[in-house]
Amino acid sequence: MSNSTNNEIISDGLERISEAAAFLGMSRSHIYRLIREGVLPSAKIGKSRRVPIRAVRDLALNSMVSGSDEADA
Repeated sequence: MSNSTNNEIISDGLERISEAAAFLGMSRSHIYRLIREGVLPSAKIGKSRRVPIRAVRDLALNSMVSGSDEADA
């Protein structure tokens, strides 16, 4: 990723894994799995791992389906 892309992703700030998990309604271990799989970017700051707030919101938006999509599943 380029520096401008990285700057854009973190422009809204970073949040703790537990905050991302609560927002998405997932367990912390699921968030760590998404990080390992490259689905969710993260940054290690000291001993703490943080995820960009924008990436968490984007993940939620990209995971949404319309009512007609659910009926087809």
